[in-house]
Amino acid sequence: MNVIATAIDKVEELIGHSPHPAMTDVPIGAWTVSNVSDVMGMMTGDTAYDDSARISMGVGLVGAAGAVVTGIRDYSYIPRDRQPNHEIATRHALGNAVVGTLFAASYYLRACDEAAGQRTGLAARLLGLAGGGLMLYTAWLGGKLVEELGEAVKPVMEREEQQERQLKAGRQRAVPAGSA
Repeated sequence: MNVIATAIDKVEELIGHSPHPAMTDVPIGAWTVSNVSDVMGMMTGDTAYDDSARISMGVGLVGAAGAVVTGIRDYSYIPRDRQPNHEIATRHALGNAVVGTLFAASYYLRACDEAAGQRTGLAARLLGLAGGGLMLYTAWLGGKLVEELGEAVKPVMEREEQQERQLKAGRQRAVPAGSA
């Protein structure tokens, strides 16, 4: 087992559940601040909001790295045949890949504008706002996975695994002898 997986397992033991939902708070919060700052910057013309949007976006990108690592780990534990959970988790992951890409592209454009001594351009703002809009949907999908379907909630997952084992054992007993 690698060092990262071991560290995630230790954190999970400590807090009693997957660390992924807590890790997502950093990018969600930072990117929300970035979007609010962009709107305020467009409304007021105050360049301090450009700085706030860029800095909070960078914080969100760094925080997203931890969310990605823990999310991939959680995703790897969802069996492909457990539907709709696996399908929803796939949409959540792919959507978040797009969210991260939108924010990374926006951050790059902002850094270029800053280096050129210019205000944040419209394209950078629109990319960030698009990322924020999509983030609302992907966060909802993540909440659905945990709150409604119980993914990554240890007692729920252990119960699911036990039921799956019992079903498999029951099917094996139901096969008449000599018919295999």
